[in-house]
Formats: sequence, structure tokens, C-alpha cells
Amino acid sequence: MTAAIDGPRLVRPEEFREAMTLAERCFGFESGGLERRMPHCFDESKPERHAIVKRDGAVVSHVACVPAELRAGDARVECGGIAGVATDPDHRGEGYMTRLIEFWLERLDERTVPLSELEGDRVGYGRFGWENAGRERRYLITERSFGREPGGTDRVRQYRGPEDLDAIEPLHERERYRVSRDRRRYERLFDQRDLETLVFEGDRPAYLAHRGSDPTAILEFGGSREGVAALLATVLESADSGELALFTHPHHPLTALFREVAADWRTQPHRKLNVLDLTGTLEAYEPLLADRWRSMAQALGGDRSDSVTLALDGTEAGESVEASREAVAIRTTGDVLAVERTSRSPDVVLDRRTMTRLLFGSSDACWSIKRSRPILRSVLPLEYYFWQTETI
Repeated sequence: MTAAIDGPRLVRPEEFREAMTLAERCFGFESGGLERRMPHCFDESKPERHAIVKRDGAVVSHVACVPAELRAGDARVECGGIAGVATDPDHRGEGYMTRLIEFWLERLDERTVPLSELEGDRVGYGRFGWENAGRERRYLITERSFGREPGGTDRVRQYRGPEDLDAIEPLHERERYRVSRDRRRYERLFDQRDLETLVFEGDRPAYLAHRGSDPTAILEFGGSREGVAALLATVLESADSGELALFTHPHHPLTALFREVAADWRTQPHRKLNVLDLTGTLEAYEPLLADRWRSMAQALGGDRSDSVTLALDGTEAGESVEASREAVAIRTTGDVLAVERTSRSPDVVLDRRTMTRLLFGSSDACWSIKRSRPILRSVLPLEYYFWQTETI
């Protein structure tokens, strides 16, 4: 008898709990666990973020897509975050997850969202275009990190709920690399299950959010050097393992503090990005690109006029050559950089994964291309960062 397949389609409100039950079973969470652990992703009031496939009336596959606005200085970039990828073990290998991923990619394309991100297997998701992107620094802080207790630990106290957000919100808003948050998102993030938040009081405030114990993971922080040092010392004192793993981006203003006290550190790929719309991505990042070029040109002096034209090769995804190679130019005149759509033939044509490596990979990624293109060598890689409190 032929199975009745319904989907892929958006979940209906009355189906949300069944979809979450499937995802919780696949990820090993108790009932309601995903919503309590990641309320910013799994929210019953936002059914439009969830898509399913039903087989014979039962939900057998689920994928969510959570909108996010990436912030990099003055740059604001729309991004769709893929989450909760789950298929009933009895129905894996039947193509349901692939159909759901394609469903979301089509919807993101219709809405002209330039980027999509996720956390998952690079090989498995690579066939859809996702690639390692961004950088994250992991610092190991141990009982020997502080030769003596930093001052101010007596000013550390537990987070008291929404009343403390009036202090935390402006501290986080100063971060150069982050995801935009409204007040509801702040409240839900700091209400996550098992997340503990501490506040440093005074005229130089700070805060720190952590989870786990082996080692304790510092997922988010902000504020003064004095306050963050006192908060780290406080958490370290009660850490069962005697170790803290602190996560942040490599350009954080407190890097000097972390290098001073850390026993070790390493840089690792942050998450995975898929460049869905090259022109939209570069136009959104134009403020960051222009700032970098201006700084470089002013430092070196002279006439730095140049241009490079890039295009995505999407023919592997079935697009026509004309559609897949819509080109975008990065042009410089003196110390001014501009991103422009263009009809000229592209200088560099790359598939989506390679384009992601060029734009968001390490400094030496695609070096043969950067070496021959001074503009790219000067302004790349682009930056973005999801704090660990809000990873999807």
C-alpha cells in the first residue's frame, strides 16, 4: 500500500507539539526540553519557523528556520538559521530531510535572504552549499590563571531576572559582532534552562552567562575588564573541574585579558554559512568592507583605485548560466570602496562552498585568488558571530 505523504510544508499550530516530540526524541531531550533549552529557536508562538513532512498522518521529519540579523559594526545582514533537523529513525534515508532543506532554501531565496547558517556535519550539509565560516576563540582558564583573586568579587551577584536586563542590554549592544535582539529575545535567552548568569555591580558593570561543569562553559559576557575578571574568578572558584572554557570571537576588546590569564587557547571554525545571494551579502557588508579599505588606503597612501567582479556558479544546482552568474563588483577609488551590481563578465566565478571560504574563511583561505586580487586580500575575511547563548 502506498504511503500518504503530506509535505514538506509549514507546521500548523496544532501540530507543533508533535513536531517537537519527534525532535526531542531524536536529540535525546525530555518533553519540552528543546523549548526550555533553546527558547529563542523553538517557540510555539512562531509556527511559521517550522516545517514538517507527515507520513500516513504522523510527523516523520522536521526542520526549523529561525531568522537572525547579523551585526558587524554598521553592517546588518539577514540570515536564516537552520535548526532542529530531525527525522524518525524508521524513515531515514527516504529523502525527507533533503526535501525540507530544499523547501527552506527556496523560501529564503523568495524572500531574498542572502545568507543561511547552521551547526552540523560539514560533509552532510556541504552538498547543499554550507561550508565552515567565521572564527571562534576558545580560551582555557584554570585555577592557576589568577595569581591572586581579582578585586571586586564581593560585588558579584546572581542575575535577578528582567530587572537586570536594563544593565545587560546596553553592554551587549556595544559588541561589534553579534546578532540583533529585541527585548523578548533577551528575556528568553537569559531564561534558558541550566543557564546561570552573574552580574558585576558598580559604576563599571559587567555580566557573564555560563553552563555546564566539565569544564564550565562561559557562553556570553560583556562589560568592563575589571568586572569580567571578577566574574571569571567567581565562577572558577565554584567550578567542579577547576577549569573554564570561554568562547568569543578573536577580535574581542578583552582579548588581552584572556591571553593574560588563559592556560591555553585555540581558534576554530565558528559555524557554517551558505551564501545564497552574493550581491545581497556584499551589499549588506559594504560598511565593513568600506571601513577596512579606508583604513588600509590611508595607511599606505597613494592612488589605490581598482576593481574585482565576483559571481556564483550555481549551475550545479540546476540554474542557468545567466541566472547563476549575476555579478557584483567591488570597486575602489582612492580610499573609497563601493559594492555595485554589474553586467560585466566576472573575474572570479566560484561555487557556493568555495565562495563562502573566500568571503568568510580564514585569512589564508583561497589564497591563490586573494594573492592576485589586492582588494580581496585587503578587506577579507568578513566577520560574524553568534554568541554561544544563542547558537541554533
